[in-house]
Amino acid sequence: MNTNPRLDPIHSAPNPRSAYSTWVMCGLLTLALSRFASAADQPFAELLEKANKGDATAQFEVAREYAAGQGVAKDDAEALGWFKKAAAQGHTKAEVSLGSIYAHGFGVPADFVESIRWYRLAAAKGDTTAQHNLGLDYAHAHGVELDPRQAARWFRKAADQGHARAQFNLGELYEAGKGVPQSNLEAFILYSLAGEHENQEHIFGKAKADEVIANRIRTEQKLTPEQRTEATRRIAAAKALMAVHPRKFGAPGMIGRSRGWWVWKKWNPETWEAEVTPDPPGEVIRVRVLPWATTYRHLAYGARFDQLVPGEKMNMFFDPDENHRRGYVVHFQDEISQMKGHGHFWKIFTFTDPKTFVAQVYAGEKPLEEKKHSFEIDPACQNWSAGKLVNRMPLKPNDHVYMTWVYRDNRRVVLLLADDASLETLKELETKRINGEIAAEGLAGQTETIEKDQVQFMVYSSYWAQSGKLQPNQTVTIATTGPGYRPTDVRFAGKVISQKNRGVYGSGVNDVMLQLDKPEDAVKVSELEGQVLRLIPGK
Repeated sequence: MNTNPRLDPIHSAPNPRSAYSTWVMCGLLTLALSRFASAADQPFAELLEKANKGDATAQFEVAREYAAGQGVAKDDAEALGWFKKAAAQGHTKAEVSLGSIYAHGFGVPADFVESIRWYRLAAAKGDTTAQHNLGLDYAHAHGVELDPRQAARWFRKAADQGHARAQFNLGELYEAGKGVPQSNLEAFILYSLAGEHENQEHIFGKAKADEVIANRIRTEQKLTPEQRTEATRRIAAAKALMAVHPRKFGAPGMIGRSRGWWVWKKWNPETWEAEVTPDPPGEVIRVRVLPWATTYRHLAYGARFDQLVPGEKMNMFFDPDENHRRGYVVHFQDEISQMKGHGHFWKIFTFTDPKTFVAQVYAGEKPLEEKKHSFEIDPACQNWSAGKLVNRMPLKPNDHVYMTWVYRDNRRVVLLLADDASLETLKELETKRINGEIAAEGLAGQTETIEKDQVQFMVYSSYWAQSGKLQPNQTVTIATTGPGYRPTDVRFAGKVISQKNRGVYGSGVNDVMLQLDKPEDAVKVSELEGQVLRLIPGK
């Protein structure tokens, strides 16, 4: 596994021959005519009342009603006004709508500069429609100078998230060698990815859907047998990575196709590969850990994987890679976090000597499973009672406890034992430890956009709890990473302008706008786009 890969495994890029106006208009019509399920059954008067009270989502819905003439007479001017109100509050889809409105002059004079301004705002948040349309602007010199390299850059961002039309355009650029090195292999991979989406005619239109197929067939015929084999592997790998794109973390149901209790066996901090086995131990499976995987240990978010102990039982979430349905680790919770979060605990049944006891998992007054288990207390076990570290845990039958324990030759050995009254102390200690690591090594993430001396840095969901504490004018340092994604000495100083979490429940990526201390560093930082970096907070 590459220790610091670019996050665009399909390498990618777009094409000026695309039907710009048709595709951008389709984006606006989709926004105008489709309706969110949350608002679909609400009468227009009810939506309007919420919109007048300042609800951005309702403002956007009202704008779409006016734009489409659904529930109210069609009125482009009213639609524009409500789109602007929603966009003023940072509503991403409203920003995309305004970009399309100004690109086509729906109720206003066409203005590509204004269109691009709105697209940039939405694209910086990861919106694939806006990213794709910016690519089209650069590919066709609409409001900007013709720049195939910039077109490729924006199409790539959308393609990595699975945007079909961006994938197609990237393929055309690779086939033509515009803005990117000419490569029939890259073009075929991208055409293949674009052609595997459902509802091709809905996405592309009949003529373009046929062109996707024709381009794929044409480029495949130019490949060697070895290249075809490589393409098969890379198409599968690209689809797997699209499913776990960093921006999908924090959205309900987007990650964690399989989950369960697993035992952590071995960890390679240089490659971020691990070995895990089911509970009880059996077949050993090698997995890849994503640098943006989320963690929850001792009731605190942001723990590192090298804190896990060989033999420790973990509740782990996986997504398939190109080889295995448990190819990527996307989340873990230790047993203490999982049990406390679900109201579970270990209930002591017998405690006959200082070293062994028998316990069973309970949920409230009922056992969660019928089987009881024997445990040995390690001589170095940490014993927490009433929030204090004690020499010996005063266990007795019917006590409720939480544990960190490991398998050793099929024996269950306890390394930490705590009562309920001690969990808040454990959380505080873990939070302090994590904060110390962050102060030294920073928050993992990547640069998203760079305009003059301002950088938008996307902090991965791993650190959603910590990145939300960044404050305007706080000093920060962007550091490149080496093996194991650890920071190097190549660093760039700046300060925080603003930060915004993008997760539905607060646990998603955090977009942090930064201003570089030295404007000349912008070129160097732009060259790091797509790499895993570290944002190290200052005082």
